[in-house]
Amino acid sequence: MSKVTLPIYFDYNASTPVHKDVLQEMLPYFSDDFGNASSKHSFGWRSDHAVENAREMIASLLNVEKGEIYFTSGATESINCAVQGIWESYKDFRPHFITVTTEHSAMLEAFRKIEAQGAEVDFLKVDREGQVSIDEIEHKIIEGRTCMISVMLANNETGVIQDIKAISKIARIKGALMMSDTTQAIGKIDVDIQDLGIDVACVSGHKIYGPKGVGALYLRRKQPRVHLTPIIVGGGQEKGIRAGSLNVPGIVGLGKACELIYDELKQREKHFLILRNCLLGRLKGHKEVV
Repeated sequence: MSKVTLPIYFDYNASTPVHKDVLQEMLPYFSDDFGNASSKHSFGWRSDHAVENAREMIASLLNVEKGEIYFTSGATESINCAVQGIWESYKDFRPHFITVTTEHSAMLEAFRKIEAQGAEVDFLKVDREGQVSIDEIEHKIIEGRTCMISVMLANNETGVIQDIKAISKIARIKGALMMSDTTQAIGKIDVDIQDLGIDVACVSGHKIYGPKGVGALYLRRKQPRVHLTPIIVGGGQEKGIRAGSLNVPGIVGLGKACELIYDELKQREKHFLILRNCLLGRLKGHKEVV
């Protein structure tokens, strides 16, 4: 009888399974605690309390204020809300944007969309190591017009980590906002928004052992305050930034996933390092591998 072998899943950058503790945290909000978080009665208040607790968890992980976190359906929506919304807020001033050709397709398409609407966008290439030139970014900045620089922290395909801290310092000096797609970095490395100097960031649940269909958008609200025009309008949820009834079970799951990262990140980093070194060691034993 042939031996049955289980498949090995190597696509964690695309999606992760939901952690058992995350699932357990979510389950009551599908049944007993089903209230709309916007409702002004006990069912709604319980859901709202759960939402705010999750918001606090995410804010603590990223080292930001609770009021700077806005819930969305995922990183793609967060990116579109930010890029389109900031363009809408600044378009009367002929804003200029800078991004990188190796960004996630959601970011590239969002910038191509506003470019078609009249925005001026520079798409910078990376070197053979996957790094964008900080000198080129500084050279491309247009005094008084460059509105935002967007560079992802960790690449979803190559794993390259950009020097966001250095880029954000230039952005701050030149009066531009610093946006970073932090989706792939969260849960793998420490993402301290304040230390990195990021003004706009994205979070996705299903990349960090949380559920699909939920994410968050970080918008700095002071020094500088990020202004954007809401893209999804309606009942005024999320302080008018993103309307629509909140996905309470998903948000609870996202919050729990962030809590687990907060508690376990150092342990995870050690584990990832062991796996990486093991893989590199095995690959070096094959002369076909460059």
